[in-house]
Amino acid sequence: MWRLLVLMVLLGTTHAAEPSCPVCSKYDYEVSLLERVLSNELALKHTLDKISKTHAKVEDTLKAIQGENVKLNDAMTALEVKKKEMDERLKSSINSGITNVSETIFEMKTNVQVLVAKTEKELNAMKEQIVVPLVIFHALLHTDGIKHPLTSNKVVAFKTVLVNEGRGYDPATGNFTASVAGVYMFTVQYCTYTASYSYLEITHEGKPLQRSYHYDKDSAACVSMQAFAKVAMGEKVWVRSLSSGDLYHYGDNMWSSFAGFLVHL
Repeated sequence: MWRLLVLMVLLGTTHAAEPSCPVCSKYDYEVSLLERVLSNELALKHTLDKISKTHAKVEDTLKAIQGENVKLNDAMTALEVKKKEMDERLKSSINSGITNVSETIFEMKTNVQVLVAKTEKELNAMKEQIVVPLVIFHALLHTDGIKHPLTSNKVVAFKTVLVNEGRGYDPATGNFTASVAGVYMFTVQYCTYTASYSYLEITHEGKPLQRSYHYDKDSAACVSMQAFAKVAMGEKVWVRSLSSGDLYHYGDNMWSSFAGFLVHL
């Protein structure tokens, strides 16, 4: 490039017009021409130096850029390798986690099934060992004669005790007190005197379980009523008269009685 510039300068100088002044000597002209050539050569050399320096800087910059590109490529390659490694590790971890969860669920299911079977076996064994305690009572109406007067809203005390397993019935008060919580059946048979009213109720802690009313104007007659109740330990059940009247008792033929027993715990 610089050689081309030198050639252009020389061509320019060789084609310079000779001085038209007749008094100027040929020596002056050559001196002037030489000065121009030297000046142009110095300017050209200065320009070439600048171009060389700029070219060197450009080459250094390109080398630096190439070095950075190499580093960048190396970094990108390392990142790709790391990404593949992380993907593989993540995939392996997920697969391992799924396998572990499946194994844990299967183990838990197996343990639950074993526990349920064991619990059922123990419950069945307990059921076989559970014995419903014997709680039963049966009492007759105590009377000195054949007629027993009733008073409205009073407890009827059946004082002749035939059975009292569990000792829950009190003949003095006519109350049955549950010593065992559970489902009980209670029954009352009562015989009405001829042409006399009888209106009785089986009462659980003041609440009626069953009521019965009977009247026969021609003869004495016996009727009965039953009730089931869930009774807690310590709760009471009794028979109450809801109106005045007369009950009938005749030897071994006509009995008024109150009975109950534990059906289920």
